[in-house]
Amino acid sequence: MVSRAYLLEKPAGPSGAKLFLDQTITPILINAAGSVEDVLERVAVRTRKQPVRTLATGFTLGTMGMLLAGHLLCSRRSTPI
Repeated sequence: MVSRAYLLEKPAGPSGAKLFLDQTITPILINAAGSVEDVLERVAVRTRKQPVRTLATGFTLGTMGMLLAGHLLCSRRSTPI
């Protein structure tokens, strides 16, 4: 049960980690998401395609590029274990 003294105490401010997250990381992520949305909208208007289709194409090309890069890096390290 919560006592009356607990309810009257002023809680301490948020921790340093929470302040850093709220004031630094979150705005950066929000600005990045807004930039991606803006680019996606511009590409969709320019190509006259649906934004979802453009996004899916981008994800597909990105995934294929990462897989290809991973394959090339692994083939260079072809030393037997």
